[in-house]
Amino acid sequence: MTVVPMPPRSRWFADPRGHGRGLRVTAHPETGMVVLSLWRADECVATVRLTPTEAAGLVGALGAGLADLAGTAGAEVTTDRAADG
Repeated sequence: MTVVPMPPRSRWFADPRGHGRGLRVTAHPETGMVVLSLWRADECVATVRLTPTEAAGLVGALGAGLADLAGTAGAEVTTDRAADG
């Protein structure tokens, strides 16, 4: 297994299904982009590059989704701090 170092300004979100699946979010100020990359074990399997405006839209969509979950009776919203990198 190859160890893939985390770049600066990155955050890792592990997928609870395991097998090294996860999402890495990396800011690239030199290009003015945010990159979302999907990982399986030590292999990047997909990326999406977002402008700041597009990233703000994603944050808004996530916020709206969380608000919907909070309004659902019995829904529990948690964060996995151990998975943050």
